[in-house]
Amino acid sequence: MRLELQDVVVEREGRRGLDGISLTVEAGQSLGILGPSGSGVSLLLKTAAGLLDPTAGRVLYDGVDLRGMGAEERRLLQTRTGFMFQDAALWANSPVRNNLLLPLQAKHPRTPTRQLRREMAAQLERLGFQEDLNQRPDRLSLGQQRFVSFLRAVVPGPGALFLDEPHNSMDLHWIRVLDQETRRLHEQGTTVITGSHRSARWCDGLDHLIILDRGRVVQSGTPDQVRQNLASTPRDGDDPASAFLEVEPW
Repeated sequence: MRLELQDVVVEREGRRGLDGISLTVEAGQSLGILGPSGSGVSLLLKTAAGLLDPTAGRVLYDGVDLRGMGAEERRLLQTRTGFMFQDAALWANSPVRNNLLLPLQAKHPRTPTRQLRREMAAQLERLGFQEDLNQRPDRLSLGQQRFVSFLRAVVPGPGALFLDEPHNSMDLHWIRVLDQETRRLHEQGTTVITGSHRSARWCDGLDHLIILDRGRVVQSGTPDQVRQNLASTPRDGDDPASAFLEVEPW
């Protein structure tokens, strides 16, 4: 899926959370969004995924403006994307099984539930997730809840995958599983967009990287280009992005 943002503005509580964002992610590419807390990373992810409507500007999927889509078109688009939320955002009153099954049912409404359960079970076995699917999410650790959020995003086979702080609260084992599965999907042509407030080595495997500061793109390019630009650019100590990069080195 090809994603394009054209001069996107998002206003929240009287201020601009995103201020004139323009970017293009070609189908099958990977994009990293990096920035200090409050810079708009999560807001950009949700806007790009169609979960929030921009105040101004356009968000296009495969050349089609989200604003011109009807309710059914928007619903179908959501079945083609997967979003891993920073706070997991699982349905608390539904067992883990239903949290994972509902996106599959939405994407394949005519497929018998029994068949979807078999397909889901095969994927969970492949990824080594062996927790009791009948328990509610609050019985899981925070890291396990976040991994279930990841599973919910990837089990249906999305054309575009959005990951908000994917490594937060996870132990090393699940981080490795998440990274391997994300890499596999990317190699198969899935568009992957990852956002984080932490500078980390995961940036090195990306096709493109942007750095946000106060809702604006302040650096853009391949990870190597961004690294070189940062190394050659004098830093203003009062600049939040500069302070972030000092605390969270590459």
